[in-house]
Amino acid sequence: MFNDDLTEYSEKSENLKKKVRKLAKLIKNSKHCVIHTGAGISTSAGIPDFRGPNGVWTCRDQGRKRPRRTCRKSKPTYAHMSISKLIEKGYVKYLVSQNCDGLHVKSGVPLDKISELHGNTNKESCKDCKKDYWRPYRCRNSKKCHDHRTGRLCDECGGELHDTIINYNENLNETQLNRAYQNSEKSDLSIVCGTSLKVTPSSSLPVITVKNETGKLVICNLQKTPKDKYASLRIFSKTDLIFELLMKELDLTPDEYVDPLENENENENKNKNKKNNKKEKEKEKEKSSQTKNKKKTNNKEKTKTKTKTKKKSKTNTKIKK
Repeated sequence: MFNDDLTEYSEKSENLKKKVRKLAKLIKNSKHCVIHTGAGISTSAGIPDFRGPNGVWTCRDQGRKRPRRTCRKSKPTYAHMSISKLIEKGYVKYLVSQNCDGLHVKSGVPLDKISELHGNTNKESCKDCKKDYWRPYRCRNSKKCHDHRTGRLCDECGGELHDTIINYNENLNETQLNRAYQNSEKSDLSIVCGTSLKVTPSSSLPVITVKNETGKLVICNLQKTPKDKYASLRIFSKTDLIFELLMKELDLTPDEYVDPLENENENENKNKNKKNNKKEKEKEKEKSSQTKNKKKTNNKEKTKTKTKTKKKSKTNTKIKK
């Protein structure tokens, strides 16, 4: 049923507001809230999902051209920035994500508050000394599925660097997975955002909350999921819209995303402009000094010619006498 049903549903405006008010109360009363995110949270950033009507796997299965997945120029969405603010304010204790687009980390979520189960496109690691490198670009270079070498070397030990992306039939990072399990077991509220909950083991994590006597599960997704029967609150809506209403209910405002690369570029441009201005000023000084020197030399030459003409006139007068 769930493999074939691609229908996306949308709550009516008033109904959506009521459900978000309930969600806000659940968050306020929660002691250990965990959010679980999937590809649906990044679609408004220009990154296609996998199982939506125009998702990557949907298009593949239907013989259509698959949309390109690029995270290079993508920026965190309103939902990403809202989750970062909720973690900052202590409303959310932990974040578990299936996404490898790096947008949660870019939004400011601390690394000890997130499990990126399928890796991060901006992170590469040394297999020998375990040092991590965070890049402003996509680390993966290999065209072979299970070859994770990036072609770069560790500056500590000289070992080969590998991307951190987890492909099908590959084991998840144990540290990331264990932290996800630990926080899911602690949680009294799990909020699912933008995932169809079909990929294991991530799909089983939010349901752990329900096993706790007072645990609540909230699922926010446009499509139905196999775990809907466990949810005490089910919201059909786009994640950005849900978080816009939620942040108003909690009287919070997410920070605006500032791209550090843009700042670097701006600073570089400013420094270039400063250097250019200095060079121009120096050139102007050189020109002015050159013109001054020319004037001085011209004046000296004039005075010399004057003295010469005077001397000549004197000698001429003497000869006449």
